[in-house]
Amino acid sequence: MVPVKICGITSLKDALLCQRLGISALGFVFAPSPRQVTVEQVKQITRRLSPLLIKVGVFVNEDPHRIRAIMKDCRLDLAQLHGDETPADCQILGGRVIKALRAGLDPPLPIWQKAAVRGILIDSYTTEAYGGTGQVFDWRLVAAYRRLGLPLILAGGLKPENIRAALRSTRPAGIDLSSGVEKRPGVKDPVKIKSLMDELKVISDEWQAEKH
Repeated sequence: MVPVKICGITSLKDALLCQRLGISALGFVFAPSPRQVTVEQVKQITRRLSPLLIKVGVFVNEDPHRIRAIMKDCRLDLAQLHGDETPADCQILGGRVIKALRAGLDPPLPIWQKAAVRGILIDSYTTEAYGGTGQVFDWRLVAAYRRLGLPLILAGGLKPENIRAALRSTRPAGIDLSSGVEKRPGVKDPVKIKSLMDELKVISDEWQAEKH
């Protein structure tokens, strides 16, 4: 089954819910956002989670040295960078990076092929925000980013209702959801997350059957 990251976690309750339902990774937004959290908040959450659950800090144009300090304090495994960061910034973070690129705005430049990153995340682009827009982009744009040869995570307006079409169109290495599984900004919806995971299980079983 495709790995799932749920972003915009703001409470221990939601974090434990995601852990229980088999989510692969959780995202904590340190950049300005309706889902923004503090270092102290995240420290109190991550100390209660399984070490096998991947914890990701989300940043926009933050000093990489400060990011590194936050990652240590909050027991984070990866930094997800949504701004105008460079490969040099990623190097400072020891390659523990997912670099977000905005579909239709950030071109798949060759500099990222040899950059110290674990993968790229393709998100929607609007003039109002660097990410977390809750808007779907034209999935045909994903093909250009595949040429970088890096694991590709799909984001942007994903929800249980469109996840089948999204996976069929892009075949990503992972998916990232936030508003599509919420009751309101920063508060996750158990029913929507369970619906997502149930749908992914069905899709996975179907694809396995197709192979035989």
